[in-house]
This record gives sequence, C-alpha cells and structure tokens, in this order.
Amino acid sequence: MKALLDTNLFLDVILKRDTYFQSSSIIWSLVSEKKLKGLISAISINNLYYILKKIIETRLVENFVDQLLEEFEIIPLTAQVLKQARSLPNKDYEDLIQYFSAINSNCDFIITPNKEDFPQKGIKVLSPSEFLELLN
Repeated sequence: MKALLDTNLFLDVILKRDTYFQSSSIIWSLVSEKKLKGLISAISINNLYYILKKIIETRLVENFVDQLLEEFEIIPLTAQVLKQARSLPNKDYEDLIQYFSAINSNCDFIITPNKEDFPQKGIKVLSPSEFLELLN
C-alpha cells in the first residue's frame, strides 16, 4: 500500500497540532516501521523547511528534513506534474502539485488533514483518522 502524505500531516506532528496529532503520528510510525510505503512530494520538503525554520531552530529543522529524506520516497517535481496542477482552476496550486504527484506515482491514497483542498476523484483522499479506520 502506497500513500502520499500531505505537507500538513507533517506539520500536525512537528507542531503537535491538536486535531490530527495522534493519528498523524501513528501514520508516520507506520512508514518508519515499513508497514506503509510513504511518499512525499518534493515540493513538501522545501515548504516544510521554509515554514519550520521560522518557528524552530535551524538544526532541528535540518534533522527533520534528513529524517524525511531517509524514511520517505520523494516524488520528483516534474514539468508534467506542474502542468497538470495548472490545469485545474480554483484550487490551491501547491495541493494540486501533491495531488498529481500522487496520481503519477500510482499511490493508493493521499492522507491529509485538509481533504477539502484536494480533488475528490482519481485517488482516495482520506484524513489521518479515516486512514487508520480503514486499516482496522
């Protein structure tokens, strides 16, 4: 089973955001334990670095990025993905980049705390808690 984990899932874990902290942490653990193949769009790496560097010290951000690069398959950012993401109007470009990255990488799911930000066709988009319910 392959799943793209959305940028916000990682922010929920690192920043301990209430709603999805626990379920997002469990999903990350499943990837770490190789019980789930976790993918992340290349765009998420620089976005996370940029956001987190404003909040926590650089050394911790660098360690976090190193951990992501070790544990997750990074989906390259290609011209094709960028063009596909531009093809759908009225959606957040960054989310569409992740969406098309997942589709082009044959992911089974996108796991995100912000389901409404993604098109609801072509791939199953689940919240962290919905994904864990599906596993049970």
